[in-house]
Parts: sequence; structure tokens; C-alpha cells
Amino acid sequence: MGQMSTPLKVPENHSRSPEMQVARLEMILEISRSLNSMLDLDTLLQSIMEVAIQLTDTEAASVLLLDKKTGELYFEAATGDRGSEIERIPVPLEGSIAGWIAQNGEVLVIDNAQEDDRHFGGVDKRTNFVTRNILGVPLKVKEKIIGVLEVVNKRYNVGFTGDDIDILDTLAAQAAVAVENARLFRQSDELANVVHELRSPMVSIVGYSQLMLMKPDMPPQQIRSGLESINREASRLAQMVNDFLDLSRMETGRIHMEKEEVKLQALAEEAIEQLYPQANAKEITLSLNVSGRIPLLQGDNNRLKQVILNLVDNAIKYNWPGGSVDVMLSCNTVRALLFVRNTGPGIAPDDLDLVFDKFYRGEASEYDVQGTGLGLAIAKKIVEAHGGDIWVESEVGVGCNFTFSLPLNSGEN
Repeated sequence: MGQMSTPLKVPENHSRSPEMQVARLEMILEISRSLNSMLDLDTLLQSIMEVAIQLTDTEAASVLLLDKKTGELYFEAATGDRGSEIERIPVPLEGSIAGWIAQNGEVLVIDNAQEDDRHFGGVDKRTNFVTRNILGVPLKVKEKIIGVLEVVNKRYNVGFTGDDIDILDTLAAQAAVAVENARLFRQSDELANVVHELRSPMVSIVGYSQLMLMKPDMPPQQIRSGLESINREASRLAQMVNDFLDLSRMETGRIHMEKEEVKLQALAEEAIEQLYPQANAKEITLSLNVSGRIPLLQGDNNRLKQVILNLVDNAIKYNWPGGSVDVMLSCNTVRALLFVRNTGPGIAPDDLDLVFDKFYRGEASEYDVQGTGLGLAIAKKIVEAHGGDIWVESEVGVGCNFTFSLPLNSGEN
């Protein structure tokens, strides 16, 4: 099949009254003011797509953005039921309609998508959605392409008009600025979280060291106490920095997972032993229960141990003094499962979907909980990199049950 269409210009016979042009411009200005007042990226993208559908009288819309670090184009948002299905699906720059628009920085109209070689049919198959025709425009900020706005399937089986092209191109120019502002705001907000978390141990380190320098005749026991505090806070600071770097590398695909034999039970035993002093300090009982024989897995021992440590550490932190943390291992015919259950305050139903978000910090009742809010986000990335799944169940006032599953191989320990 050959390419059936090329970038279109407004037809020569296209005409509009001056009054209509002024009305549309006023509408776009009002939309622009509304969009630029939104700093939440998800809300902004939904608004952009809704407006695009209304202005062009189409069935669906989507926004694809270029990743600043990798240069990859991916679906950031889409309307309707297909939205959750295609979110974050990468789209090749070569051989796709959106890729062509992003690379050339031009408007593109596809009258028959099914007969165009550039149509990325994988999305239709995944969502059971039939794409008939497409109008796509680049999202530009100061001549720099940041993504693509597409509307799909003009209603009433008619083609896209010059009006549609003009209005969507104008909307895209305003939307691109709003998207860039929202992304910058998100980055600054995350940076503020990072700085806030790093500030506490840094203040402690500076405070203890200044005190020791100001009092050279400090008794040996006080000096030792101060050095122990500095070491503790420095270790905490180092762990925070490692967490930030780990998550950043995982999000950008710059972290390597080893492929080696993994004994999940041995990793669980090591994690429990390592965290026993922390649990003992709160008089929390740690236990490991293994149901049957757990076959060998293929994966990264250090990273999977990190997952278990993060889950057990979280279960201890968000627990009542005198409570319990139970780690359980089992397997079925295709997967190994590890459960970490605690007897703590639990998680509110509205927060369950947020637990694995970076910087999320749950309520810890009256108990002070320190950390970056990255442990569970990192655990999720590692498990998913191994082809596994991770989820949480909770009952407020009773506790939580975190579970992850990993695919088996044929080996046994």
C-alpha cells in the first residue's frame, strides 16, 4: 500500500466571514487563558483533547509527547476507554503518522488511515478501535517540537476541512506552551520534594559537626555520640541519593538488570535478618513462612533483594509497636509469589492507587516515619522489569498486604 496523503493546506476556495474569524479567535484566546491556568499535566491534557474534539467535531483525540531524555515519542494521553490502554505506548518516529509530524513539524491529514503505510495499527488492535481518518498537528514551543496533537474520525463520514486544520493548528500552538509550563512545574515540584527530603539529614550533620568544632574540650562520650549521629545521618543521606538516582535511571531505561539464578527464599531470609534490629526496636515480630518448594528464578539478585527490603522496611515503619510483619512465599504453575503482611494502620481506599507513585508518603498515625517516598516506586519498577506484577490490599485499622509475583523457570532449589 502506498502513502495516500500528504500535508494539506487550506483549500483555495475556502472562505469565512470576518465575523466568524473574529469569533473563533476570541474563543481560542479564552481557551488559551484557561489552559495556561492549569498546572496539573494530566488535567491539562484531558482539557486539550476535549476542546480539540469539540472544535473539530471528531470521535477521539490523543496527545503524544517526546521524551526529553530519550527522544522517544509516546502516547501521554488519549480520550475514552482507550486512554488507559495506550498510555505510555512508544510510537516509532520512523514509519508512523505521529512520527512524521514530529520529525517534519507540519500538519498532516490522513483521509484513509487503513491504507496509509504510516498508520501505527498496533494501537487499533490493542484498543479495538477503528481509525478511519486522522488530523495531526505538531506541538511547538519556540520552533521546538515537543509532541503531536491528533484528532481521529471526523463525524458524519465527512473529511477534514480547512477550518479544522486552522483551528487545531491554532489550538496546538497555545496548548504546547501550556504543556511545557505544566511539565516544568511538575519538575520543579519534584525537585522541591527532593530538596525537602535531603535537607533534614544535612541540617543534622551540619549541626552536630558545628557543635563538636565549637567545643574542642567536649567529653569523649559526647564526641562519640556526635560522631554516631553524623554517621547515621550521612548514611541516611547517602541512601536517599541512591534512591533518587536508582529511580531516575529506571525511568529512563538506563539501568541494567542481571540475569542470574535467584533463590527467592534465601533473599527473603537475608532481608529479614538485615531488618531484624529495626523491627526489634519497635518490638515487632518478623516471620517467614514458605509454602512448598520455590523453584529457581532468573533475575537480578541484588535488585530483587532491594524489593523485599523495601517492602519489609515499609511494613515495619507503618506498623504499631508490638505488631507483626509476616513474609510468605508460595508458587503456582507459572509464578512465584511473595507476600508481606503487617498489622498497622492500613491505607485509606482513596490512597491505594497512589501507593506506588514516587514521593507518596502514607499517614503514619502518631509515629514519625522518615524516608524519601521512593521505596515502593522503585520496587514496582524492579518487579515490572522482571516481567512481574506488584499490588497492595489493605483494611484501615487492620494492616496491609503487599504482594509481588515473578515468572518461574524450570530450575529448582
